[in-house]
Amino acid sequence: MAKHVRLWRGLAFGGALILAGCAAADSGAKDSVSVPAAAESGSGGFGAYLAAHAARLRDDVGGASDHLSRTLESDPGNLEVLRLSLVYATADGRFDAAASAARAIAAAKPGDIMAGYVLAAEAARGGDWAAADARLAAIPENNLNALLGPLLKAWVAAGRGDAGGALARLAPLAAKKAFLPVHDFHAALICDLAGRDAQAEGFYEKTLAGEGGRSIHALQAAGRFFNRTGKPARTAALLAAYAAEHGEAALTEALRLRLVEKKAAERVAPNAAAGMGEAFFSVSSSLTNTDTWEVTLALGQLALRLDPGLDLARVLVGELFEGHEDYARANAAYAAIAADSVVAYSVRLRIAKNLERMERRDEAARELTGLAAAFPARPEPLIELGDLYRGQSRYAEAVAAYDGAMTRIPKLDKRHWVLFYTRGISLERSNQWPRAEADFLAALKLEPEQPLVLNYLGYSWLDKGMHLDEAQQMIEKAVAQRPRDGYIVDSLGWAHYQRGNYAAAVKHLEQAVVLVADDPTINDHLGDAYWRVGRRLEARYQWQRALTLDPEDKQAEELRGKLANGLPPTLQP
Repeated sequence: MAKHVRLWRGLAFGGALILAGCAAADSGAKDSVSVPAAAESGSGGFGAYLAAHAARLRDDVGGASDHLSRTLESDPGNLEVLRLSLVYATADGRFDAAASAARAIAAAKPGDIMAGYVLAAEAARGGDWAAADARLAAIPENNLNALLGPLLKAWVAAGRGDAGGALARLAPLAAKKAFLPVHDFHAALICDLAGRDAQAEGFYEKTLAGEGGRSIHALQAAGRFFNRTGKPARTAALLAAYAAEHGEAALTEALRLRLVEKKAAERVAPNAAAGMGEAFFSVSSSLTNTDTWEVTLALGQLALRLDPGLDLARVLVGELFEGHEDYARANAAYAAIAADSVVAYSVRLRIAKNLERMERRDEAARELTGLAAAFPARPEPLIELGDLYRGQSRYAEAVAAYDGAMTRIPKLDKRHWVLFYTRGISLERSNQWPRAEADFLAALKLEPEQPLVLNYLGYSWLDKGMHLDEAQQMIEKAVAQRPRDGYIVDSLGWAHYQRGNYAAAVKHLEQAVVLVADDPTINDHLGDAYWRVGRRLEARYQWQRALTLDPEDKQAEELRGKLANGLPPTLQP
């Protein structure tokens, strides 16, 4: 299965937003930090600082936060360490530590961007809008704050009950084309919260018509508004258009259930603090600089600090951890998403995949089995379960899972070739060749030139002495498409070997070993070909090498026999 793409890119409003002229906050840059005084003096903070640096290099947010905190115990006034500690504590969701570092930084540098954001968020949570305003006013409106500053300040005004002032603070964003979509969306949310329904509707319609207007978040916000204001038909029309564009996928079904059938009407931003969370989320979901991913994570965590119910921010946080291989933290973020969320199904699939990545395969299987039971119409959990079992060589169980998935697909189309292919592999490995062959042929009917299927079916026919001409032609087609795929090149070499073309077999199998040096079967095949052309010493070398590459027990036994006795003449094709 192809690695999944970032879910929140398609869900979050602003996911396609280009932050023209905005740079990520430099307080998280890994190469901008000086060595703290404690480290220079050789005191106890030195080891903690180096440990923090090592944690940062391996993208261990929690470890970096821990060690930076220890560094500050030895050097509490070091501004650079405070700034790092602020970013990592926020990214780790340690808001007490983050606020403490932010206050120390703001005392020395009132205009520090991340300190201002953290302290403004904490003030907003407590309803102290004057303090939040003061913190934000101190931050220069450039770089990242050119967008985030007006958004946050607008929501502070909304918190004070001044909707007109909020819109005025938001207005500068409308002057920049790149910022217009996010301006319209937040103007809609502000007017919606203030009960300015006519204005809100206008801004929602502009949002839906603009860039990002077909995002899940925009649809939810607008659909809930239309339901609440007596226009459910408009919501239904939006969902119909979305379904026409995206098909009847799980997200489409979840949206239809929530917005059309249940007619959900609660506001996406039920208060101004949640609106500030939306601002942090809108910007964090648009940042793509992987060198400062901790800043993106920190902004996502601030969004959740202000609005714990903002599920798409949890998806963002989870995917950031997942993208940096912290699968346990990713799953913790996903698990906090409510069971009735429109993204609940999608994130449960991700939880299972991450459990597999952590080699907790039995837990992954239980998660997928439970998900399949909870969503009896969806094939994806059973497909994933089949893939999981196939990866463990539990082929009969994989077949059963794939069979179950097939019954849940009302109409097979071109994209389902992969399901026939993976089930075919499992059937072949579980000695159910007639069904396997039928699946490979069905896959080719859907995708006639698919090189993986051409190779697998062609190799299987060769191995069984069936349809030799057609099998070789299939493999040659596969090689023409993927000349750098060692496994497919091996198949072509083996095709020549099976037909007695030993010199040609050696040529292709030598190339295959160069492309995939550590596969026992490819090395074994090359040894056989060497033997047939009289290169006996090289043949034994290849067989011996194949033995060191952890072959299956049956193959290992055959290799030992070849090393002892070579290939008897009776084995010649």
